[in-house]
Amino acid sequence: MVKIDKNRTLFSFAIVADSHLTEEENLSFEVGSFESGDTYGSKLAATYDNLIARVNAMNPAFVVHLGDITDPVPVSPEFTNSAQAFHSASNIFDMPYYLVPGNHDIGEKLHPALPKINDKVSITKHAIEQYEHHFGQQRYSFEHEDCLFLVINSMLHNSNIEDEHEQWDWLQKTLEDNIGKRVFVFAHYPIYLSARDEPGFYDNIDEPARSRLIELLEQYKVEGYYAGHVHNFFYDNVNGMHHFALPSTGIIRTDYMELFRTSPTREMGSFDPAKLGFFWVDVYADRHVPHMVRASDKLPYRTHSWNSTSTSITMDLRVPWCDEVDIPCAWGIEIFERKPVRNDYPLAALWEMGITDLRVPVSDLLNPRVSNRLKQLTALGHRFTVVMLGLPNDERRAALADHCVGIKAIEVVALFDQWLEFAPALKDLRQSSEFDVYLLAVRPEVEGWTTHHGMHADLRDEVDWVLSQTGLIDAVDGFVFGIGRHMSPVDGYEVVQRCLAGTTFKALLHVPCVDMAWVAKSNHESAQKEELARVAEATLLARANPDLSVVIDNFVELDRGYCSCEGLVDRLYNPKDGSRVVTSLNTLLPQRLHNLTSHETNGGRLLSADCDDGMVVLISVNYSPSSSESNDHFSDEFATRQGRLIDLVTGVEIVTTLREVIANQAREDAPQSPALLLFND
Repeated sequence: MVKIDKNRTLFSFAIVADSHLTEEENLSFEVGSFESGDTYGSKLAATYDNLIARVNAMNPAFVVHLGDITDPVPVSPEFTNSAQAFHSASNIFDMPYYLVPGNHDIGEKLHPALPKINDKVSITKHAIEQYEHHFGQQRYSFEHEDCLFLVINSMLHNSNIEDEHEQWDWLQKTLEDNIGKRVFVFAHYPIYLSARDEPGFYDNIDEPARSRLIELLEQYKVEGYYAGHVHNFFYDNVNGMHHFALPSTGIIRTDYMELFRTSPTREMGSFDPAKLGFFWVDVYADRHVPHMVRASDKLPYRTHSWNSTSTSITMDLRVPWCDEVDIPCAWGIEIFERKPVRNDYPLAALWEMGITDLRVPVSDLLNPRVSNRLKQLTALGHRFTVVMLGLPNDERRAALADHCVGIKAIEVVALFDQWLEFAPALKDLRQSSEFDVYLLAVRPEVEGWTTHHGMHADLRDEVDWVLSQTGLIDAVDGFVFGIGRHMSPVDGYEVVQRCLAGTTFKALLHVPCVDMAWVAKSNHESAQKEELARVAEATLLARANPDLSVVIDNFVELDRGYCSCEGLVDRLYNPKDGSRVVTSLNTLLPQRLHNLTSHETNGGRLLSADCDDGMVVLISVNYSPSSSESNDHFSDEFATRQGRLIDLVTGVEIVTTLREVIANQAREDAPQSPALLLFND
């Protein structure tokens, strides 16, 4: 029997959506005027042109366009010229591309505000003929590498015209004839955005077609359903089927800016390049992994939580990560109805960093809507550390039991003088559960409830008292240690190891980056680089110690309130330098690291670790006082050995030596971003 390598990519394809080209782009493409970027059309043209160049460079097996190819509707006099604009641009693709009809291309679906066929607005036989004349069939299938790909016209649903009945029959027969094949469906409308039972509105498929389609796709175990239309990212798991709505290639629907607790970028967020882009889908023998490629981000590395097989940091979700927001809209029926929609951009940001382990408050388990989301993420391989203040009552214990498959640890927050009182109940919980139980100390002062919780390894009296309490030995697996900003994560961990030596207790490490606002802003540029250095070092520490949980708390930028941080992502959940550092490290670091060693030099702090085929060295700023003096002296063999130096923020790579790196860093006036030096044997 031939052994299948499940980590080998069989093939990859690209998905684009909602280009909305108009006849104005036709002129732009012909004369090249889009470089000026002054008009709506020239901006769309420039974005689409750049996208094609990027897709061609990545060389997928094929490209799928999810509809709204054009902006004018089929009955518009500009429709023909807009279709020509699209073909003029897309002929540059070096690989096959497949088109899906959108509502702008073939007419609107019927809905309560458009209850019957309207020749000027809705889908009609004439509109279908117009589409097929300019773009080809409205429904069809194709195959690649024994996978079946189906293109459907989702505007037909609930129209009751002849083409709808024909499509249902065709879809049923095609699925029946291909039992055993992996199946992917491409459509313009999402089946729904956030919940299967959400009301029908402009951005989803209404009942009864919604349930009929779900049941049909579930019956034949369809693997993925990809849609456009909303110009924003959404994900749900529909009975085992991955269901995505994609961002647009060219323009953002600004009504969805209501998802975010901040002001939109320029032009009400319409052209936020971090929200524009396309999907790159890697297909493996047992799964497929979709990457969101943002128009603004040129980092050459891609990782994904679904593909993660190595340890990394645990992300503290101290900010709401599963928010439901009412999205007001001035068209369709939404002006008369509420439209509750979940914000899935936090999830997209976590996935593109390759983060699988998350820290959440116990209240997330008690919220039925968030609880369901946690179970979905557990099925995708995510693991959770659950934190709670005080002992869990019956309701909380039931919630922990209900989510036990996905919980790796719980943190019970308490004052020191409560620990022995809590010990019997914690012992009972530990004996009846599969997850680890940790005690998390807080102190009764203002800062104790913000950034300085956890035991402090450098407070020996505190640690000695805890370790002397025999009543805790069978009650908990270990304790949470906070590594404050005065100490590097690796140095802090070494102190913690010495504290716990000779005991059976384990450590759970918190590496806070959030600090009181006036501290973080005292030297902004240095604070930024220090935060990046802490994140990079924490990530390396977690990879080198697979049994250690290392929690960081700066997922999202905090720019208000008493505490602040630069954050890995901004308040729109767009990647910042911190996100790029984590993405780069989770892509570049070998699965196994050992012999982690720190060095302080005049050119920065070095962390070196051995791997199976060489060595890695992390170079970052000297951001904290060191217990040892700077030492730039290494053996000539080590210092002059050539390796690949990679800037973890930009991905820029050069070949150099450690000696040259240290000398160059020492000459820099401003602190530098973290970099990784890779040596291969």
